[in-house]
Amino acid sequence: MRPAAQHALVISLTIAAVLGAAPGGGRLAKGQTSRLAGQTSASENDSLPASGIPLGFTPASFPDERRLEQRYLKLPQPRHCGRYLRQLTLEPHVAGTPGDRRVSEYIADEFRADGLETETVEYKVLLSYPKSVALELTEPEHVTLAHPEPPIRGDKATYVEDHYAHIPWNAYSPSADITAPVVYANYGTSEDYDRLESLGVSVRGRVVLMRYFHGYRGGKSLEAEKQGVAGVLVYSDPAEDGASQGRVYPKGPWGPLAHFQRGAVVYDFMVPGDPLTPGWASTEGARRIPESESKILPKIPMMPLSAADAGEILSRLAGPAVPKTWQGALPFPYHIGDGTARVHLRLEMENRVTPIWDVIGKIRGRDEPDKLVILGNHHDAWVYGAVDPASGTATMLETARAFGTLLREGFRPRRTLVFGSWDAEEYTLTGSTEWGEQYEDDLKKNAVACLNVDSATSGRNLSVSLVPSLLRATIEAARNVSDPASGQSLYDRWASENGALNIRSYAVPGAGAGGVPFGILGGGSDFMVFLQHDGVPSADLSFDGPYGVYHSLYDDFDWMKKFGDPGFQYHAAMSRLWGLLALRLADADVEPLDYAAYGSETEAYLNSLKALAPAGFSASEIDPLIERSRRWHEAAAAVTARLDAWRTSAAGADPAAAGHINDCLMDEERALLEPEGIPGRPWFRHMVYAPLPSYDAETLPGLREALAAHDMDRARDQAAKLGAALDRATNACKLN
Repeated sequence: MRPAAQHALVISLTIAAVLGAAPGGGRLAKGQTSRLAGQTSASENDSLPASGIPLGFTPASFPDERRLEQRYLKLPQPRHCGRYLRQLTLEPHVAGTPGDRRVSEYIADEFRADGLETETVEYKVLLSYPKSVALELTEPEHVTLAHPEPPIRGDKATYVEDHYAHIPWNAYSPSADITAPVVYANYGTSEDYDRLESLGVSVRGRVVLMRYFHGYRGGKSLEAEKQGVAGVLVYSDPAEDGASQGRVYPKGPWGPLAHFQRGAVVYDFMVPGDPLTPGWASTEGARRIPESESKILPKIPMMPLSAADAGEILSRLAGPAVPKTWQGALPFPYHIGDGTARVHLRLEMENRVTPIWDVIGKIRGRDEPDKLVILGNHHDAWVYGAVDPASGTATMLETARAFGTLLREGFRPRRTLVFGSWDAEEYTLTGSTEWGEQYEDDLKKNAVACLNVDSATSGRNLSVSLVPSLLRATIEAARNVSDPASGQSLYDRWASENGALNIRSYAVPGAGAGGVPFGILGGGSDFMVFLQHDGVPSADLSFDGPYGVYHSLYDDFDWMKKFGDPGFQYHAAMSRLWGLLALRLADADVEPLDYAAYGSETEAYLNSLKALAPAGFSASEIDPLIERSRRWHEAAAAVTARLDAWRTSAAGADPAAAGHINDCLMDEERALLEPEGIPGRPWFRHMVYAPLPSYDAETLPGLREALAAHDMDRARDQAAKLGAALDRATNACKLN
């Protein structure tokens, strides 16, 4: 996962506005046969209070579900999670390599052992690997740079000979052999380049040294291209993820001075997936475009550096002192450079079409087998990837094991559960994108939701990013899972922290008092194809914490055992939350989606556009869109009210009405897709959410980008298309 999978605008909604009644206690119905073979209930059906029944269920259906949930919640165990993680992190497993193949086979074997219908889906895609990398400071003196990450005494995994794990590299960087002066450009944002220009500093034809954070590396590269930069060196400053944050590994969780962050430098905020099959699946015989025609491959080289290597350059830069906010945590004053410090950068990279392997496991539904609830995680890593992604993969395997236990006891969900273990996510969300493109028609018709857990845990703070329609179901599930450290429910811990963020997150705390912080989905992880291309309601879940070894050699089993999740308790907690939420989406009489909040959120996004729009445009276009979002809210609220009424009805849900509402709910998210997509990047079809080049979430992207460009003709066209989408969403949820 790129850290910007968590980079989202955080919104706080009041608990009362989101929930209505919250799940609580209650007794089980007497005489009702459980889907767990041989188990029966023990009390009267009407003794279960409505407050204990989650959205989508009724007093008639939930007692049986409650027993099933209570059984499920006992199954995920920390020791199993630790065992899975140990196996997943035995060797480096970059996508497309023998180590990656071994991991995919291990996952498939575990799925089969758990009783899941299992297949491995192979795609042949363009991946990128380094042959050799070299960097040296040539003036004012000679210093060899681009050092490997040194081993840590006591951590055997850091004594590694694997070529790809030994050197600093960014996938898809073009090969290069250049010598040029160095300019320091802070985070490499457009504002940073404006500041350099105001200081009379040109970056054209120069190598720019910049810090990670405050933007995805692909966005930094694209901005550097626009500025005429010859090459980019990007490093991890201890101010962000090193000693300034706390003790460094092996004594603490933060990054040591010599760690560096690998990653792909690619423009998948324009179109993700195989760069040679943009918008269609890389199946056998698929058409491939030449590399030269790909819009997402960078044109200038990029290399990651450790702070130790970057310091060798920074300490020798002359010229003006940097602005105060540009100073990092290395122990000397930073300077911008005056052209006297020069580097020689030499990269020999290889792009080649190579196989990758998605592993798909299914538990087929008994009543609605065509309807799909997708649990997603990727299994490729830059080195060991104990946090990213192996903590999520271990949690997926434990969730599959728990469901396999239920299968042996007679369980079968109403709808089909799909476990998607994607490959090559670290390159350009490749495995999930190819699968989502290949099965686009089926997903648009039948996918209920995508629940993505990229990294399950690097700490204890629950981080939730999702579409608003999934918020209520997620809150209700979190109320029923215990937080290992505090003994509170995960929901109580989540609410009390009110937006606690770690260094990876670019989220902005919301202003709502007493609210539940959640993020809106931008880019950087495998939910993208499902939400922003296929219109499937999506969520991304993780436990955050101090994590300074992202995409480095040190993100290994020992780091996790010591700092990320000692005892693997939060791996198991994520398995309980993930599995419970999936179980409810798969089993509810009516899908537990609440679109009333979506209309309210869209109204807030529209109001935020008024700062960009001329007054006349606001009156003629934005205000009518606000009215349409209110009508959508009212129509959706009527559907939610019907679901809430069924929670108190002894008669339960009327099957014909429930079927109609399910159809409406399935149509809601799809209604927000525009077939022509966003101007300039048509792969992204969602009219409400898309990623920025930084991977931050962008709301109302087509209209917002047109207004930012002062293109009023395009803005009016996008306003019309957004209005049509809101009308489709409103009409989809009308009860009559």
